[in-house]
Amino acid sequence: MTPVRSGIVFTLIMLIFLGVSFLVSLSAWNGGSVTLSLFQNIILSESIVLLPGLIVATVCGSEVEEIFRFRRLKFSTCVFIVIFMICIEPLVSAVNALSLLFSDNAAAGIAKEYINEDSSFAAVALIMAVIGPLAEELAFRGIIYAGLRKSGRLFSAIVLQALLFGLMHLNLNQMSYAIVLGIAFGILDEVTGSLWPGLIGHFMINLGGVVGAFMVEKYMPDAYDSVYSRADILYTFAFFAILSVLFTTLAFFMLKLIAKNEPGGQFRLHRIFHGKDLKIVLSDGNTALVKRPPVWTVPVVIGIVIAIAEMGITAVLQMQI
Repeated sequence: MTPVRSGIVFTLIMLIFLGVSFLVSLSAWNGGSVTLSLFQNIILSESIVLLPGLIVATVCGSEVEEIFRFRRLKFSTCVFIVIFMICIEPLVSAVNALSLLFSDNAAAGIAKEYINEDSSFAAVALIMAVIGPLAEELAFRGIIYAGLRKSGRLFSAIVLQALLFGLMHLNLNQMSYAIVLGIAFGILDEVTGSLWPGLIGHFMINLGGVVGAFMVEKYMPDAYDSVYSRADILYTFAFFAILSVLFTTLAFFMLKLIAKNEPGGQFRLHRIFHGKDLKIVLSDGNTALVKRPPVWTVPVVIGIVIAIAEMGITAVLQMQI
């Protein structure tokens, strides 16, 4: 994979999402309807996310080990990852609350829709906390990031794949905290040299959402229909923002502990933030910089434009309903 191919993968994902949305809208305008069950909807969505990358990687002859880096981790590292995820939860909640000043709670709406189908907890957990995270981690921290990191600009590659991961959700609410999580997952994966941290963290976040949704449905069934004032949202943001100062600091120390606990982790962590251009020694004794591909490419920009345009069109249509 290369940065250009990663951009192509993301653009294909956005184009397919746009095409599916157009077909559904066209069917509705013609008096038809497209009704998918929870399982069918998730399988379709996650297939759109994962399949373009698999096809591009296969056609381009990318090595499996380069993309799907499932290096075994120490059990203690896994424990540290769980603690790390708990520590960044206040930051994620603060960003989520801030986004609610400008958009609806998309995640809550999706959870309510799934629960209304009378699906069992086990079924929803399997779909939301296992199938979804697996497909998305393989696509973004696996395939797309594998190409972007070839630029040698690791921090920029991590931030860019997180931005693409956020835009993939196609709504401002989920995009906001997905970017934060994407950066966290990207750093953890790079430090450990494995996709397992992202899978563990993604599983924890999504499972927590499923548990919360079922708890709300059982003990506060009217919560989803409640309208929260701007002041309520600001108070919530302020509360989690204050907590995040302490807990994000703890997360940083956990990250250093994870790096120290895994072979080569400290070097990989240093390389993320202090990576230097590679130099080669020429035959005349002089040195020259190794030319690396840019992390930002035309296909990436095209995909981002498509995603933003689709989000804008959706927002306008929702305002007219």
